Amino acid sequence: MKTIVFLMICCTLFISSCETLSDIEQGASKISGTMSKGAAVGGSATSLGSVDFRKDEVLCSVSGNEAREKARYLPALILTAPTAATGNQAEVMYPDGKKDWTYIVLPSRKANEADLKIGESVLYMYYQSDDEDMTQEKYRNSSWSFGTVTSTDELFKGVVEIDGRPMLVQWIRIAQ
Repeated sequence: MKTIVFLMICCTLFISSCETLSDIEQGASKISGTMSKGAAVGGSATSLGSVDFRKDEVLCSVSGNEAREKARYLPALILTAPTAATGNQAEVMYPDGKKDWTYIVLPSRKANEADLKIGESVLYMYYQSDDEDMTQEKYRNSSWSFGTVTSTDELFKGVVEIDGRPMLVQWIRIAQ
């Protein structure tokens, strides 16, 4: 009986501390709005378009000395620029902290609709270019490849086909 009385007093004090019921509703909607925008604990998905490489990150080949269009790429920071003394290789550091030497270094930028014409060569995330819930970490640790735009029929929806696969425009890059 004492427990029930204690709980009733606690509830009464809590409810009386709120000025109105609308205060409670506003607080709840702010919390749920923040959660749906990706600000939940754990750093879930960020708002569309805000995910990108960090300043000074470029795409670097990880698959050896093969043709630019056939190589796989990861974002990295250049530690040592390629020179004749380094055999035209750049020393880079990938997001996981691993250092390596690479032959191909590609500055890039996010694509816009004007870049996406049939036959154009673009960079896309090899595994996650159709993932709407992209985090900064997933974006920066994704493997990138070259592909060719094969359809722009759904460009108005933010989707193009690259090598016959649908890809979200917001995750496509252009080599510079």
